[in-house]
Amino acid sequence: MASPLTLAGIAALLASTCCVLPLIFAVVGVSGAWIGQLRRMEPYSYPLTALAAASLLVAGWRIWRSATPDAAQCEAEACVRSNAAARRWFWALAALTVLPIALNQSAHLFY
Repeated sequence: MASPLTLAGIAALLASTCCVLPLIFAVVGVSGAWIGQLRRMEPYSYPLTALAAASLLVAGWRIWRSATPDAAQCEAEACVRSNAAARRWFWALAALTVLPIALNQSAHLFY
């Protein structure tokens, strides 16, 4: 279950490198000419966002699918805790995936 979530997280972070990361650096107060080099990742933003969305779909299917016979073998409390943690990570990564898309669509409002 961690594999699709990990892939979605890495893809979402890389997709946001060109657009969201410079904005975050500016808000925090980090600046420099090197930030302009992050624009080199812009052509890869949409494919990486698509990869993150596909990974989130697979992870969501694995997290919320109906119980299988293998689920009866684990202890009830341990399964609930691990599933709750996976759901929290899923929603955090979903927000991280939507952020570059929303920022690209609303960037004209800021300039």
